[in-house]
Amino acid sequence: MKLIEPGQIGTMKVKNRTIMAAMGIRGTTDDDGDWGERTQAFYTARAAGGAGIIIPEMVFVSRELEPAASTCIDLASDAHLESIQLLADSLHQYDSRLCIQLTAGFGRVVPPFLAPEWWTEDPLPPEHIPVSASINNNHYFPDRRKFDSRPLTTEEAAAHAQAFGFAARRAREGGADCVELHGHEGYLLDQFMSGLWNRRDDCYGGSRDKRLTFAREAIAAIKRDAGEDFPIIYRFGLAHYVPGGREAEEGLWVAEELEKMGVDALHVDAGCYESHWWPHPPQYQEPGCMVSLAEQVRQRVSIPVVAVGRLQDPVIAERALTSGSADFVALGRGLLADPDWVNKIASGHAADIIPCISCHEGCLQQMTEGHPTSCALRPTTGHEIEWPMLPLKGKASLLVVGGGPAGIEAARAGIERGFEVTLWEAGEKLGGHLWPAAEPDFKQDIANYLNYLLRLEKQLSIRIVLNKRGSAQEIIDFGADYVVLATGAVMEAIPFESSDSVKVLKATDLLNKLSTTQGSGIVVMGGGLVGCETALFLARRGEQVTLTTRRGEDKLGGDIVDRSNRKMLQQMIRDSSIEVIDNAVPIRSEQGSIIAEKDGEEFSITADNLVFAGRLIPQNSLKKELEKAGEQYNGRIFSAGDCIKVGSIMTAVWDSFNAIRKIAA
Repeated sequence: MKLIEPGQIGTMKVKNRTIMAAMGIRGTTDDDGDWGERTQAFYTARAAGGAGIIIPEMVFVSRELEPAASTCIDLASDAHLESIQLLADSLHQYDSRLCIQLTAGFGRVVPPFLAPEWWTEDPLPPEHIPVSASINNNHYFPDRRKFDSRPLTTEEAAAHAQAFGFAARRAREGGADCVELHGHEGYLLDQFMSGLWNRRDDCYGGSRDKRLTFAREAIAAIKRDAGEDFPIIYRFGLAHYVPGGREAEEGLWVAEELEKMGVDALHVDAGCYESHWWPHPPQYQEPGCMVSLAEQVRQRVSIPVVAVGRLQDPVIAERALTSGSADFVALGRGLLADPDWVNKIASGHAADIIPCISCHEGCLQQMTEGHPTSCALRPTTGHEIEWPMLPLKGKASLLVVGGGPAGIEAARAGIERGFEVTLWEAGEKLGGHLWPAAEPDFKQDIANYLNYLLRLEKQLSIRIVLNKRGSAQEIIDFGADYVVLATGAVMEAIPFESSDSVKVLKATDLLNKLSTTQGSGIVVMGGGLVGCETALFLARRGEQVTLTTRRGEDKLGGDIVDRSNRKMLQQMIRDSSIEVIDNAVPIRSEQGSIIAEKDGEEFSITADNLVFAGRLIPQNSLKKELEKAGEQYNGRIFSAGDCIKVGSIMTAVWDSFNAIRKIAA
């Protein structure tokens, strides 16, 4: 396979064509941004798993301009440089290359959680005012002038560009094999490169050629200070996908100019914070969604091109290389889900790769909240040191009740620790709510996860009993040492019944193929995740769909934790033929129509069907029954997933993992 063939970037030889893309890892580093023991373990696990190049999170070239820089590693610090040396040595043991990603900074996209001083009514201290190429509003507070960025002076811009040289030299001294310039996603370097944010009239702006002056000077400084032979990768977005942003034509010109400047490879992505579902592609984006952009660049330059963007499927990643679209592929979240991604491919076990479901909950959301960057399906990511799965000291049995994501994870983790595991599932197959969730054609990530779990349960030595609901007395009689209840949730009752002309059914029954619609015209009741996806599923099937939601249209999918997934789903609905009626509630059916209420007034929607996408209600009666049964299982019964509180796949997996991890540890 081409994925595991050697490659080369400049003077640097790489053992294969796979790169771990840079991702934020707040909560994984030490308080001052240093790459301590936790960070070392995090990246080393990916090198041990076979990645050819590891690019850690971005490193500021200077701490002078942005307070946020104090949360990242400082190349001027000898103590921090020592941690780079430790990481380089660790990665090199596995013949993995260390690439330091150098950034000019956030600029107008500095996130508020990195600047707590913002949360007052007082004017910002001068040192906390964001900087940019020009006066620009802040992405997070676009209407509040207090947070507008100030333009860097000509002298400041020149000094900042020169700082790239010092930073690259220090990185090389620390054992790094190359650097990558962080010139994408609308960060400060990209702000200088784009006419949308750069309206200067000095040598750093005024024409598209002058807008590259900052990048040109930064690259020249690196070559001067770190050496002509020190490889430089440049990551940039071919197009921003926002009005006034970079279009592909300009992006291709930028690629040609960067090659002239002497960069050794181009890492091509797209988008910016305003179109964040491109640089942070959610599950609704097509697999390999940016490969075609890399291909366009590769046709215009002679240096290696790196493709990125939902390449966690080995088939898609391999195709990007064999088709000639790219010379290398970069993965981010795919290596969070499975650090052994490359090794599994090389050993012929690609089917065993833990899939990434593109939920952003374990990675982006955890990082935003200040926790270690992790993975919804692999809780040990980012917790390699403090969350070990210790083997049991003796024999013990485990009964798992429920075969959805929480139940299967409990069984898997139980086997890993050495339990004798039995799993009871009330239905005729494992998977729980993953079956309806995977039904729409735009939910391939969930389908991949479901297939992975079904394959896993065949590989593990679990005694599985289907069509076994299990009562409290049966659990007691079974006599397992420990019990995990993962009985899930059910959708609330439909608010009104079908009539002779209008069929009323639940979204879960429709997606599970337990019920079908009739005639024409469908009203989907409920604007949460289930309602939005069901409406889109039906519309893409050619049905005439009306979606009603109790809240405003801008709140569609409001129960989706990640904004990239939420915003892209909203955009898909806007781009579809679905009619959205917000602040409205269907209240009854009549002949060939649904009667709904909005602002205290009733109105009619012509339809032959109402698909109810209501709330999911935890099934926790079994736990209550067992608690009444006495002290027999006191401290030995655990609940996990939706039967505690309805949540996401991540909460289901993490609940079970942590329950099993803590038993008799």
